[in-house]
Amino acid sequence: MEFLLLWADNLDDALGALRHLAPKILGFIAAFALFAATGFALALAPEAALGLIGLVMSASLIEGVRRRRAAIADTTDD
Repeated sequence: MEFLLLWADNLDDALGALRHLAPKILGFIAAFALFAATGFALALAPEAALGLIGLVMSASLIEGVRRRRAAIADTTDD
């Protein structure tokens, strides 16, 4: 009987750890899938893939500049 209680306790601990780490695990899987999809797209249609990559990178750069300007504007309002 004690073996079953220890097993249930270990299972509960493992499920708690999995619940805590699930977002990180899913994020890693999503990042790896996007990386693989990018390589696959570059192999199949390099022109379109490079255009899309450039569009995403420029959008992220513009968003970074927008956030930096908004942060500077928030500090100067005080």
